[in-house]
Amino acid sequence: MRIGFDFDGVLCPTPFGRLAVHAPSPVEDLPPDYAALYERRAAVNPLRLALEYLRFSWRGAAKDGGAVLRELAAHHELYIVTGRSRKGEALMEHWLRARGWRDCFSGIWMAPSGLRPPQHKLAVAKMMGIDAHIDDDPRTAYHLAKHGVRSYLLDHAGAHGDLPLPEGCTLVRSLAEFAQAIRA
Repeated sequence: MRIGFDFDGVLCPTPFGRLAVHAPSPVEDLPPDYAALYERRAAVNPLRLALEYLRFSWRGAAKDGGAVLRELAAHHELYIVTGRSRKGEALMEHWLRARGWRDCFSGIWMAPSGLRPPQHKLAVAKMMGIDAHIDDDPRTAYHLAKHGVRSYLLDHAGAHGDLPLPEGCTLVRSLAEFAQAIRA
């Protein structure tokens, strides 16, 4: 099975947590030439790289991340599919290596210019044949489920409550619970 992982809010906790959006707004359809957006090289911009470093380099890791990733990587292909800009790819690689997680992933897909995060994650799911994806953004999880990708909404703060989920979307409260759902 190919599994996609969002990064911020799933593998790397966000500083203030995430407040669930209970009524996600619609997401635009993918443009017909979306695959071509991934062929362009990301421009090197030292100022943008410095900004990415200030925003993200100091963040910690999900407490159960290492054990879950190693367990799942032993049986599945794992991919990071993040809405972060491709311009910060070197920082992502460093962050993963520093935690001993880089070898758990078969690839890292960062957002190209021209796609919003939910569009980018659907595009990668289509291009790579992602079977399941875990995200902390309800808009993304709902969008993927709507398009046939089994999605898991990580609601570690309990903000989503008992609201109904779309078909194909499962609520989980931790990475360990997600791994348990994948095993089932």
